[in-house]
Amino acid sequence: MENFLLFFEEMPVWMRFIWVVGVLAVFWILEGYYTFVKLPYKKWKHAGVNFVFLLFTMFINVGFGVLTVGVFQLITTQQLGLLYLISLPVWAELLLSLLVLDFIAQYVVHYLLHKVRWMWRLHIIHHSDTKVDVTTGTRHHPLDFVIRELFALFAVLFMGMPIAYYLVYRICSVFFTYFTHANIRLGKVDKIISYVFVTPKMHKFH
Repeated sequence: MENFLLFFEEMPVWMRFIWVVGVLAVFWILEGYYTFVKLPYKKWKHAGVNFVFLLFTMFINVGFGVLTVGVFQLITTQQLGLLYLISLPVWAELLLSLLVLDFIAQYVVHYLLHKVRWMWRLHIIHHSDTKVDVTTGTRHHPLDFVIRELFALFAVLFMGMPIAYYLVYRICSVFFTYFTHANIRLGKVDKIISYVFVTPKMHKFH
């Protein structure tokens, strides 16, 4: 388990970039073979617009990288957070941290983005994409992304988690963001997976 977490902690930036591009590419290819909804559009032109938003996200990530390091230094030096108050096995700490991050940085913030008027005006950029495919997962207003990151850092502080847990979450969130938006059909497996994860078919209702 320690080696697993160390791998994420020491993962270089270029490898994280390859992960983002690789996941996008895999689902892009799968959309061509296992299309869920046939969309009459120019796929590359559509992707070009959404990739502009991805570029902004990457720039913001650089700034948040500095802030994130500061937060983890604060947690370590001051021993802040729930995990300093309870004793759990490492695997349980990781699982609990991922659940809290998912709840606060995904569910709660997403709920607010839909319910709070000024936040909805930012989030509507994402919902304005009339041709939903894997690249739609990159389509977020820069301030929308900033809000999500701030909620994620709040979850990190609340839990007092090691940086490795947070990096595991980031890698997983990239995969599931693109998976959820991908225009792919999963057949009978879709219903089974949907009991645990948001599948492309389930996401269409959203």
